[in-house]
Amino acid sequence: MTPMLGPDEVDPWAKPPRPPLPRKELRGLQRRRNGPALRCMAGHLGIGAATTILIGWGWATWWMAPAMFAQGIVVVFLFAPMHECTHGTAFRTRWMNSTVATFCGVLMMRPALYFRYRHAAHHSYTQDPERDPDQVPMPEGLSGYLGEVFGMEFWPKVVGTLYRGFTGRFNEREKFFLPESERSRVIWEARLMVGFYAVAGAVAAVTGAWAGLLAFWLLPRVVAEPALRLVRMAEHTGMEEGADPLTNTRTTLTNPLVRFLYWNMPYHAEHHMAPSVPFHSLPQLHRALPGDPEDREYVVSKGYVRAHRDIVGNLGNGSGSTVPTSTSAAAAG
Repeated sequence: MTPMLGPDEVDPWAKPPRPPLPRKELRGLQRRRNGPALRCMAGHLGIGAATTILIGWGWATWWMAPAMFAQGIVVVFLFAPMHECTHGTAFRTRWMNSTVATFCGVLMMRPALYFRYRHAAHHSYTQDPERDPDQVPMPEGLSGYLGEVFGMEFWPKVVGTLYRGFTGRFNEREKFFLPESERSRVIWEARLMVGFYAVAGAVAAVTGAWAGLLAFWLLPRVVAEPALRLVRMAEHTGMEEGADPLTNTRTTLTNPLVRFLYWNMPYHAEHHMAPSVPFHSLPQLHRALPGDPEDREYVVSKGYVRAHRDIVGNLGNGSGSTVPTSTSAAAAG
């Protein structure tokens, strides 16, 4: 997994990133607190309670379908608190980070401890085709693009992650980012999750609660995943396969509801420039950086429709094709 380098070459991903702000100003944004995450988590779960009630009200009618999709949005966007908690920045209190990450991971069928190490590799080697386990390469055509949106690769990865974790048969890429000392914990995490799902299935079978399990959790979880795929693809797809966060990551300006549900991760370039800044300070970091959004040294897209229009318009053109020439020049300078 290590790139082939000449005797005088330096791994570009080994260089520490340039701080986006003076260190004193950045330290003020790095302060961790429990309050913002507690409020966001309460709001997220409150919306989930409302969508659960809507499913019940619409049971056995056509109103059930939109209510289940809304429920699915709430469930799949639990990815955001899991992501932030595995960074250790959502809460100041460590056990809160691990507890919330585990809770969200179970509902999404994504082991949180495994994700922590996988995501650390993503940050260390963003857009490196060899070492970034979360890279979404620029699709060659519309079929590849739609395959990414509808999870043609995502769902086999979810099943494969749980299977390999349960059996302990990690592939070579996983052995690269999973520390040997932590693999037993990752294995037990997967086994406990699979055991929980087996018990839930058995209880549903014995009690006849299959309809509820499907309507309130499993079907919403699956049908809403494309919404999260669209959001996550906007972060790096079409960006350069290089180590510079100015050109390998995209920030997307969006509405307050998406920012709330996604815990400010649409400010994704800022997140990669300073991963130690908690989610609640990312809007401040965004505002503190110099220039209007369209004049920044990094890529800022005015909405997800615009971001995907750029991606679709450059299908087949390879990595970096959605990065404006002016941005590449500014980053190089």
